[in-house]
Amino acid sequence: MRRALAGFPGRALAVSATTIIVAILATLSMSLTGCSYLQWKRSKAVQREQLRKNPADLALARDYAPQGCYGLVGKIELPAQTHQLLAAAFRHGPDTTLVGWATVDRARGYFAIMLPTGSYDLLFFVDRNGDGLYVTNEVVGRTPPDSPIAVDASTAADGIAVPAPDVAIDIDSPRSAPIAVRVEVKPQPSVIASVDDPIFDPDLGAVGVYDPSRFLARTQRWLFSVGGADFSRTQLVLVHGIDGTPRDFRALIAGIDRSRYSVWLFYYPSGLSLDQLGTALAQTVRRLVDGSGVPDLRVAVVAHSMGGLVARRALNQLCRDGRPRYLRMYASFDTPYGGVEAVAGAVRRGTELVPSWIDVAAGSPFLTRLHETPLPEDLPFYLFFGWGDRSGYGPSPAGDGTITLASQLDPRAQTAATTMNGFGDTHVGILSDASALEALRRALDEETAGKP
Repeated sequence: MRRALAGFPGRALAVSATTIIVAILATLSMSLTGCSYLQWKRSKAVQREQLRKNPADLALARDYAPQGCYGLVGKIELPAQTHQLLAAAFRHGPDTTLVGWATVDRARGYFAIMLPTGSYDLLFFVDRNGDGLYVTNEVVGRTPPDSPIAVDASTAADGIAVPAPDVAIDIDSPRSAPIAVRVEVKPQPSVIASVDDPIFDPDLGAVGVYDPSRFLARTQRWLFSVGGADFSRTQLVLVHGIDGTPRDFRALIAGIDRSRYSVWLFYYPSGLSLDQLGTALAQTVRRLVDGSGVPDLRVAVVAHSMGGLVARRALNQLCRDGRPRYLRMYASFDTPYGGVEAVAGAVRRGTELVPSWIDVAAGSPFLTRLHETPLPEDLPFYLFFGWGDRSGYGPSPAGDGTITLASQLDPRAQTAATTMNGFGDTHVGILSDASALEALRRALDEETAGKP
């Protein structure tokens, strides 16, 4: 593929939580003393002891090893009603327990529940009075008691997602759950006005690193629309980095022509394995396309930092049989395609790390698999990188102050790139760099403007 390399002056942005967490990664070879990390290690030790005493506790197994979980993913036909529904997975058998749950998307009927290996009954509850409580006698649909759902490696598509069976919903004939249930869930609307919505608070982004289950219980979904979708426009999917939130894209979104682009935010717990996250993104894009009902839909994916690895994993899956017609371009900013050397040292020493950190280690099995799958030749890939030096003296091996140039410009990524653009700005500053955003706008306009 033809590549072009360009460099533009940039400007700095104040250090954010994303910069801090990745800086921690860069110093793992010396020490791991962050409060959140130490609290996470203590929590893991407690959970290990609890699991030793009660290995059948599936909810505890989910929280202890979320990287070993699968997504029970499904869609139901929503009846003509306005009540909120809850999908809930119960351990199958006489000693049943409630293991996981998620609210059902009120617009399209989708749901996804993170579960460890096991056998489950799937029940649906209705919040009849709209008070946010789902209780024992509000069951309006369930899988047959003699047909449990097997959640394991053999039933998981792409090793991550288990398709849920069809379940009929009968609002007018509520039944009772097998055990007492009282769940409070505050549904999170899928349409938000801006990235200033409280759901994108940086503190919750940090929760996603160390406690994915709590993060998903709060967000209730993976994809958010800014201002509502218009499928006649290009659908722009933004993917943040580790410890980040969609607020990192505030300047980028502000500069997008909203008459031409609908903006979607993939918001995920960044401590999960990158295989899990990439598969979740791929499924999310497929649901977006299928739910649009538009045969010539246009989709562009733009990612930052570790989000670029998540996006590339998703693209490998989406393009397994060639580039889908709807996929028009991919762009990444300051992504560690070559991994982080310091994390690799921590992995070799046996340091206990969250799954995503293990995957970003230089030479990790994940990175090897990622680059073994080539992107389609006809998928435009814009590789934007930063070198952090605003003095005008050009690139530095230190890169953007967080990710080295060697990692951002890993030869395997360069080979896949259509165009490479460099900017003298920091790891997070590049997302508000006027020159970088202008280059992205030009790329989007060129690649998505009504092309077949």
